Amino acid sequence: MNAIAEAVGHDVVEARLAVYRFLTAALDKPTADQHEWFSSPSFLASLEQVCATFGVPAPAGELAAADPADHEARYIACFEVGLPTPPVVLLASHYNRREPVTAVIHEHILFYHRFGASLSASNREPADHLLSELAFLLHLDELFLKGMPADSLLRARRDFLQRQVTRWPAKAAADAEEKGLPTLYRTLLAILVVAVAEDLRLTEAALAQWRKGRP
Repeated sequence: MNAIAEAVGHDVVEARLAVYRFLTAALDKPTADQHEWFSSPSFLASLEQVCATFGVPAPAGELAAADPADHEARYIACFEVGLPTPPVVLLASHYNRREPVTAVIHEHILFYHRFGASLSASNREPADHLLSELAFLLHLDELFLKGMPADSLLRARRDFLQRQVTRWPAKAAADAEEKGLPTLYRTLLAILVVAVAEDLRLTEAALAQWRKGRP
């Protein structure tokens, strides 16, 4: 294992994978299975653990709507419909006022193609959607565990986080608070803000440690 891989550490990668998989599953399109998961003690336990890890208050009270149909309607009302936009938009391009939407999406696609990532058949969202961004970060960690050179992966991770992923979740979380989204979704977005900021900090620290150790 080279110096940069040692700086990252498999334990960090595995923990990060677990957090991003949890956020992906919790913020994914609503299904009956997801509703059942939200209603289970295991979901509450996982949520409380992630909240404790990132210093976010765990929500009290109801986490899931009464039935799957209400669960789906709640998600759609929060993230998918509204005039002129949904209460909270999960697209990086929505919050980027400096570049055209097409440029933001194109940059995402370039990152994905460079590392052999493709949107899954089940993910019909644009390339700059949160679910697509999280899928790419997961893909980079999976490549790391398969032995791809860590310096290349960490540079890509740092650039993707700096240029895209860390630039907008705080605005989305603020919108969620302002517009009174259900407590669970406000909590998930608050976790996302801290998680991606911590991801960038650790990635930059690993790169700095590797540069310091170079001959």
